[in-house]
Amino acid sequence: MKIALGIHIGHDRGAALIKDGVVIGAISQERLDRIKYSRSSNIPFESINTLLKHFELSFKDISCVGISYHAIEEFSIEIFYQEELERFYDCIHVPVFFTNHHTAHAYSAFFSSGFNNALVFVADGAGDYINGMQEAESLFVAKNNKVEVVSRRLQNPSVGRANDEHNYILPYMPSFVQNFEMSLGKKFSQITNLLGLGGSGSGKTMGLAGYGKPLFNFNAYKKNDFLDFSLKYKDIIEEIFAIMTLSGKTYKEFIREDSANIASTIQLMLENTILDLICDILCLYQCKNLVLSGGVFLNCLLNLKIIKKFDLDNFFVFPAAGDDGQALGSAYYAYRKHFGAQDKFKINLPYLGISYNDKEIKNALEDANLNYRELHDDHLAEEIAKYISENKIVALHRGRTEIGPRALCHRSILANPKNPNIKDILNYKVKHREPFRPFAPTVIAEEQFKYFDLKFESNFMIVAAMVKEEFKSQLPGITHIDGTARVQAVSVKSEPFVHKILLAVEEKIGFPIVVNTSFNVDGEPIVESPFDAIETFLKTQIDALIIGNCIVDKDFIT
Repeated sequence: MKIALGIHIGHDRGAALIKDGVVIGAISQERLDRIKYSRSSNIPFESINTLLKHFELSFKDISCVGISYHAIEEFSIEIFYQEELERFYDCIHVPVFFTNHHTAHAYSAFFSSGFNNALVFVADGAGDYINGMQEAESLFVAKNNKVEVVSRRLQNPSVGRANDEHNYILPYMPSFVQNFEMSLGKKFSQITNLLGLGGSGSGKTMGLAGYGKPLFNFNAYKKNDFLDFSLKYKDIIEEIFAIMTLSGKTYKEFIREDSANIASTIQLMLENTILDLICDILCLYQCKNLVLSGGVFLNCLLNLKIIKKFDLDNFFVFPAAGDDGQALGSAYYAYRKHFGAQDKFKINLPYLGISYNDKEIKNALEDANLNYRELHDDHLAEEIAKYISENKIVALHRGRTEIGPRALCHRSILANPKNPNIKDILNYKVKHREPFRPFAPTVIAEEQFKYFDLKFESNFMIVAAMVKEEFKSQLPGITHIDGTARVQAVSVKSEPFVHKILLAVEEKIGFPIVVNTSFNVDGEPIVESPFDAIETFLKTQIDALIIGNCIVDKDFIT
């Protein structure tokens, strides 16, 4: 057997396994320890051991290990972690290959895309250190199973913590900090902090942007040599504070009353800059296959603009574009380094996590003293569709967990897309989050182009699409204020049971579509185990819980 273990350390820690050229599994540590983003400098042994146990392997079966980190000098801790692995698993001489942060992003995306060649663009908050600076954005050319960096922009290291006021409030910002360079991803997070949404709340800023209009038009890319552009700490912050001063409002009043406009401003900046960069990339390299990775490309609205503007033959955004996809990139990297070139890797996205058997599910339900019914797939799909048609909220826990931050119907909450009140019901009674947050649709793959204005198939909820005009009023539950929806299309081949649910829903409401949001509450990771699912079900106003083939109705809980 040829087995590569990939490990990511830092925030969004996790592990991944490749066996004989096939990606067999990947899991994020946060799903197991229940700590959002699971930030630590420790090796995620729980993730590693969970995968090994699930696939009936031991560490002695591992041929090589790939490791990526965040914000280190390349290879500076290689020996440190190699020794820790050897001590923990009582083994020696397992080859360990370290890869820098952006390279792991590039490997995770390109080798998961299935393309023969592509331009791979990586953009995130920050990568590893290079000559005293940090990775900001990177371009790779991938061809003939080789991935090589051809251009890289660097930024100044952070000053203190990202949520410190001196990083995003102009009067607090020292003059020497104001002219520091920063990445596009960090700039988006900076404005997110300014809005009080938290540095990890970039998705909230994206959702809020649809409610506002830009205060001004800012493009960081000034048509210099590619990736040789300037984006400083004070940029946009300075302009926002000038507008605030002229408004006569206090700082808190302005941020509160103009939050949507500020969010719209940073969203436009990101789109302007990335679109111009990609335009130059495609012209320079004359390639029509584009692969994107890094946390910036979790921005579905940005990805929509990219697809609409460019005539691409192939387009792929890795569903775990953030650091929770790094472990897989490290596994690809180690496999290539240790075993050399080979045919394409095989991967069955997105369900790469672990599953739970009937005994584990029933034990968890019985331990919680819950009455349940066990139904066959056809009857279960009909029951789920019935609940949804009656405007009830259904939680679904079934099969292997998804890779990435988006729930794709294996750990999801489902609801009726025709219900005009469903967004408020879910936000207030279940998710406990801001009212401006949108919800996504899951649709049968064969009709995704009927309801949504798509150029490519949308399987992973990573690209927004316009809801077609004739359906916007009929599907208020999944149509955002700007007319977009973050689509997941499901085929019979990719997920037969979910496809069966969607067909049953169509019979009852006229659309093969459901509202799909992640099975968690705000601030918590997506549920992993049956225990997690039961706990979240009981503390929210979800009406029915499906785990495997078992169904629990809250109306019958005594």
